[in-house]
Amino acid sequence: MLASQQTPREVYQEMWHTLLQGEAWRGQLINRRGDGSMYLADIDITPIVNSQGELEHYLAMHKDISARYTLEQRLHNHMTLTTAVLNNIPAAVVVNENDRVIMDNLAYKTLCADCGGQELLAVLDYHNNKAALRDGRPQPVSVRGMTRWLALGIWALPGVNEEASRYFTDSALPRTLIVITDCTEQQQQGQLDRLKQQITSGTLLAAIRESLDAALVQLNCPLNMLAAARRLNGEDRSNVALESAWHEGEEAVARLQACRPSLAFETAGEWPVKALLDDLCALYHTRFNALHCVLVSPQLTGFGQRTQVLACLSLWLYRTLALSTEIVPAETLPFSLAVQIYAQEEGGWLSLYIEDNVPLMQVHYAAAAAATATISTPGKGMELRLIQTLVAHRQGAIDLTSRPAVGTCLTLRFPLSAVLTGGAK
Repeated sequence: MLASQQTPREVYQEMWHTLLQGEAWRGQLINRRGDGSMYLADIDITPIVNSQGELEHYLAMHKDISARYTLEQRLHNHMTLTTAVLNNIPAAVVVNENDRVIMDNLAYKTLCADCGGQELLAVLDYHNNKAALRDGRPQPVSVRGMTRWLALGIWALPGVNEEASRYFTDSALPRTLIVITDCTEQQQQGQLDRLKQQITSGTLLAAIRESLDAALVQLNCPLNMLAAARRLNGEDRSNVALESAWHEGEEAVARLQACRPSLAFETAGEWPVKALLDDLCALYHTRFNALHCVLVSPQLTGFGQRTQVLACLSLWLYRTLALSTEIVPAETLPFSLAVQIYAQEEGGWLSLYIEDNVPLMQVHYAAAAAATATISTPGKGMELRLIQTLVAHRQGAIDLTSRPAVGTCLTLRFPLSAVLTGGAK
């Protein structure tokens, strides 16, 4: 084991200062193995003195903690990613089997503060009023002296055993995800109000699922390395650090997999495509001057989870609107956004073509905005990934054609029968 040049000099200075004072020192150093590779070591050095109080030698304990540190950093990064997603969505909270809050986001904390510091679920009497709240009907709540209408979306999350006493049992305590949507301004719109909430909630579940799937993919790399190291050791399981890191990684993967929410948040069935497009136009009538929907057959009927299809269309329209605001128009021809949606049946599939006239060549991406953009910034590329997640759940297909000077065409295809989807899910 050799010292590397990666450990700051100040760390060694502090170590020797402590030891020369006759005190024990514990810390981390980056060392170099005989093959030249780096590793992180946990070092514990204790001065040993004789009966006259004179220093005789030092006793050092050395432990390679590279694998454990890698897993800890991976988990920290994934938690940071999940937190960023949660803090950029409507108020959301997770409760345990006793309806006690175990996780919440910034929007929920803000609502609690606006309610005079009271727990919002307690204000809504969630524990005794679950049946009435599950239907998504807006409830009046006094916030800063004003009445606001809040609707709840409630989904069961699979429980994960974390206590040692539950090691040999399959029973896990249930948890519940609650999404709280403020629909005060749209209270009089009735069904359209609930539709917005369902789309938001569906997008939230897709975002959480996408983030957890990405976290699982990234965790596989260090776990595969640990698995290879264990195989090289054969039947020898004496490397406590390696075994501990391996088991911690396996448990982390199991927890992430168990927390992946289901996207089946409504019953699959048949619905008229015309009514779906009418709802879409109603959702965006104040934001689009030219949104045209064309049905090849007015009697065309879709199949599956209606809200998922609406969520896909809504995400893409949001992306189109965001791009249109970044266009630098020509001096003589100001830009006017136009979107057309075509719906038709093609060989047992519902095909939706969303065409826009956004000339990508004229889209101006500000350097400062690009430099500061993060994955949690709305409208920065997450829309297509969430659409892919929702379409894949429906066992559909997606195609994107871009003509930089003319516009973009997104094609979504969904099965029109339970036979193609493998049944209602």
